[in-house]
Amino acid sequence: MSLVGCAGCDSGGAAPEGEPPARGERFTPLDRLEAVQVAGDLPAGIEGPSSVLAELHYGHGRLIAYVRGDACEIVATPGPDAGAVPIHLVAKRPGGGEGSSSLPTGPYTTATVAAGPRTWASLLCGENAMVIEYASGGEDAPRQVRGPVTRPGARPATSRIIIGDPGARRLIEDGPAARAAVTQIPRG
Repeated sequence: MSLVGCAGCDSGGAAPEGEPPARGERFTPLDRLEAVQVAGDLPAGIEGPSSVLAELHYGHGRLIAYVRGDACEIVATPGPDAGAVPIHLVAKRPGGGEGSSSLPTGPYTTATVAAGPRTWASLLCGENAMVIEYASGGEDAPRQVRGPVTRPGARPATSRIIIGDPGARRLIEDGPAARAAVTQIPRG
């Protein structure tokens, strides 16, 4: 058994590495970001043409974030002792006039799912960024990370994963809606 959630089922230049784009510049769309290689096989929930943008390992479980077509998706497989079922969460990118602009580089559509007493995921999907919050069911913070990931200091078992080009990530991390204490986790 696994839990599945879904919400709302032109290219542009990116800023140089380390610099946010100036006003009026465009961000690199998610589907044009460089894919990462995953360790081992992809979970069964990832079918068809997709581009994996982040992978995190939590104890014996892992989370993979990817884009497919007009949607952002995550597949999370908790460890065997987590007491939770696998998660497959989907949020389609917003169309004209849809979505929320609660974070920079939006608008975003939202999808959320709980998979056990302490395991849940929330996904914001936009054209230029994806923001995921994931509680791994009591397992430690991620031990291996590929892709841009931040973690709030107050809840170490909850990871905040921000995916986008460097300028988009910085705007989201530093924006007024960002958490006050965010610790950067190095790429693995």
